[in-house]
Amino acid sequence: MKTTNPIYSSNHIKLAFGSFTSSMSFWIQIPLIIIIMYELTDSPLKVTFANVTWSLPWSLLGGFAGSLVTKYNNKSIMIIARLLSLLSMIILALVSMLDYLSIIIVYITLFLNGSGIVIDFPAKRQLMLDILGRNYIVKGNAIEGFLWQISTLIGPLIAALFLSFFSASSALFLICLFLFLNLLTVISIEYTYAQLSVKTTKTKIRDYIILISKNKAVLAVCGITIIMNIFMFPSQSLLPFIAVEVLGKSSTFSSIIISTAAVGSIITSISLMILNTKRIGLIFGFCTSLCLFFLFIYSFSTYYILSLILYGVVGVGIAGFGATQASLIQITTTSKERGIAMGILAMCIG
Repeated sequence: MKTTNPIYSSNHIKLAFGSFTSSMSFWIQIPLIIIIMYELTDSPLKVTFANVTWSLPWSLLGGFAGSLVTKYNNKSIMIIARLLSLLSMIILALVSMLDYLSIIIVYITLFLNGSGIVIDFPAKRQLMLDILGRNYIVKGNAIEGFLWQISTLIGPLIAALFLSFFSASSALFLICLFLFLNLLTVISIEYTYAQLSVKTTKTKIRDYIILISKNKAVLAVCGITIIMNIFMFPSQSLLPFIAVEVLGKSSTFSSIIISTAAVGSIITSISLMILNTKRIGLIFGFCTSLCLFFLFIYSFSTYYILSLILYGVVGVGIAGFGATQASLIQITTTSKERGIAMGILAMCIG
């Protein structure tokens, strides 16, 4: 039976599958790089700096990436960006296999990988909106959030298995496989690019300031995103140390902690897909508060069972935050403002 629901269109299915493969590579990469750096340096500072080098392109290139979607073919931008991410991981995997792995190489390849992801981010969001339209974009983001949480559950466990039975280089090549599939999905999308404007206008810093000052939704989302990226996401870099020093487990136990958060996150993602999500601003604020509150309690826990439960509730908040973050910006901005807004969001993520 034919349906006009764009959620079931081949283009959206390909885009969603690409998001899943990208998420899988990310959640294998996160615990893997943390553990690799922990074994290379035994330094919490250097492990955390690995996360900084991956995040740095979001701050440096976020505005540039946002301006690209107003001038060029989104699909072409995504192909170039995903190819950059793939090549960076291939280099890291080959260096690891040849036993030439060093701190500097890890930092450089993570920076290149992050650059590809940040350039892909606004273009993918814009392409998703073009495919789904404003009426279905919230459910589209909820589906992406659900796939993200599934990968959160599976990815760290796969990383732990590969480290236990194979080697770090094998896990890195697995990341390359997922990134290759991610590249193939966007190549296969049948997308006719419509030129937004005949004139080529240069985006200025003033344009970003004007948008933030007049759009309260963009200001709120970006401000909360900064808070989340200061307190929530860097805490993941500390999970191996918490597992060893606080909970008395091995460093690979951090993969189990990350996976536990996915349990609560999947519940939230499914709820957002099924329920009417018109009041996404309220959901965004509630889930963010829930996440930060239980993260604060988790920081005092010295019992691993309690820590797993608390971090599972944190996952509930993360899912709601992630599913509604981009939706609020996409719904409250015009087509001319959206690229700049996504650029601002990318910089705030960084």
